[in-house]
Amino acid sequence: MKFSFSLPVLRDATARDPFHQTYALARIAEESGFDTATIGHHHFMPGNQADPLTFMATVAARTDVLRVGTGIFQLPIHNPIRVAEQVATIDQMSNGRVSLGVGMGWWPKEYEVHGTVFAQRGARMEEALEILRLVWTTEDATWHGRFHQFEGLTVHPRPVQSPHPPIWVAGVAPAAVDRAARLGDAWLWGPVQSLSTGQRCLDQYRAACAANGRSADWILRRYAWLGTDRRQVEQDVLPAYVSGLMKHWRESAEDAEELALFARLDVGEDVSPQDIAADRLLWGAPDDVIAQIQRYRATTGCDHIHAAFGAGLPGNAGERSTMGEFADVAEMLRLFGREVIPPFR
Repeated sequence: MKFSFSLPVLRDATARDPFHQTYALARIAEESGFDTATIGHHHFMPGNQADPLTFMATVAARTDVLRVGTGIFQLPIHNPIRVAEQVATIDQMSNGRVSLGVGMGWWPKEYEVHGTVFAQRGARMEEALEILRLVWTTEDATWHGRFHQFEGLTVHPRPVQSPHPPIWVAGVAPAAVDRAARLGDAWLWGPVQSLSTGQRCLDQYRAACAANGRSADWILRRYAWLGTDRRQVEQDVLPAYVSGLMKHWRESAEDAEELALFARLDVGEDVSPQDIAADRLLWGAPDDVIAQIQRYRATTGCDHIHAAFGAGLPGNAGERSTMGEFADVAEMLRLFGREVIPPFR
C-alpha cells in the first residue's frame, strides 16, 4: 500500500529560507516512508499556494526519492500548454518524480480574474486534459478545440516519465468521476466524502474504467490527526479540528449526504465530532488509525491512502482555519511512519 500526504506550507518571514519548515517536513516524510507529497491550489486565499507547481519544484530539489504533486491544481483556470511545460520541467528536475492532481475548484472569482468562465469549467477541464496527454506524448502536435488551437507544436522540455507524468483527477459529481475514468490515470476520492458516498463514486469509476478499457487506479484522501493518546486526541483536538474543517466543507458541499449533514446541524441537531469524523477522518492513536485504514481497505480495496495531517482549509477568502504547527505535523509524520505504515508493507 502507498501512503501520501498533504504538505503544509509554513512560512517563517524572519528566516533567510522562509519555507525551511515545509522543506523539513518533506524530508521527514521521505525518511518515514511516504510515497508522495502534494500541495493544494487556490488564488486570493490566505494559507494557500497560488503557484503550487513552482513551489513543488523547490520541494523536489530538496528531496531524493519523495514524489511531488498537486492535490489539487485548478487546471481549467490556466492555459494547459503552460501547465504542460511547467510539469515537464519539474519532471526533468526531479528525474521523473512529479504527478499532477487536478480539479475544478468552487470559487467563480478565481476563474473570472484569470479570464475564464466558471460555467465552462467542465468543458475546459476536458479539453485541457486531452491537450496535456497530447503534447506530452506527441511532437509536432495539432489541436483545434473550443478553447485552444495550435498546429505543429512540440512542447519542451519533454517529460521524463513514460508515457507522461501521472494525472490524478478529482471530483464527486457523476460527470467528474466519468472524466477521471476516461482522461485521468487515477481518481481522487474527496477528502470529506463519507464512506457510503465515496463507495458510490468508486463503483461508477470502476464501471467507467472497465467500459473504457482502462485500469481503475484511485487514491483515498482523508484529513488526519494522530497522537499517542486516543483520549487526548478525542477530547482536546477532535472538536476544534472538525469545527475548523467544516467551515470549508459547508462552502464547497455538493453531495446530498453532505448537504443533509449541514441541514441537521442547522436545525440544532446534536451531531458529535466523533459521529462526523467516523468515516471521514483518520484520527486517534496508531492502533485506531490502523483499524480505520483496514476498514477502508476491506470495504473498498484501496491501496493508496493520502492523509492531510493537521490541515485545515479556509472557510472563506478572508479567513484562515488551520490546526497543527510544525512540531505537531512533524511528530504525526514520524509516528505514522513508525507505527502505521509498517503493518501495510
